[in-house]
Amino acid sequence: PDMPAPTILVVDDEQLIRWSLKDRLTDEGYRVVEAETAAAAIARSEDGVDLVLLDYKLPDEDGLVVLRRLRDLDPDTLVIMLTAHRSVETVVEAIKAGAFDYATKPFDLDDVAVRVSRALETTRLRRELRTLRDSLARPFGLAACLPSLPACALMVAPGLDIAPARPRQT
Repeated sequence: PDMPAPTILVVDDEQLIRWSLKDRLTDEGYRVVEAETAAAAIARSEDGVDLVLLDYKLPDEDGLVVLRRLRDLDPDTLVIMLTAHRSVETVVEAIKAGAFDYATKPFDLDDVAVRVSRALETTRLRRELRTLRDSLARPFGLAACLPSLPACALMVAPGLDIAPARPRQT
């Protein structure tokens, strides 16, 4: 079965930036939802998103505050900060607050597409790892053994003879 396309939330108060990112990411096969304010970003993220592209400066809230809120809502949602500031301090601040990556404006759409792909692959691997850990944490009860009873019998009683029964000689 096909996996649903990853959902990316693009948060920027500049409509042209949202449009260009949505256009490119949709062409890449992603589902894109948009928000132009911090409040809209939080509301949209509650529907479940795989990745957020988040502007550093929003009209109603600082991007770092939004980043922290998004991480509180879902620690697994990765965020790529979009910033016009090229200072090292800005980048360090974003990474410390939990950003996965950052892109500086004006950005190259090819570069952003690579960053998005890398972030979504990280998300996929984290989810896969969690699924594997969860399955390993489950107890090995009889129900888990039923599909392979002979193998299970070896685990439970290594000395047990589980060869096929021989017809009795009469």
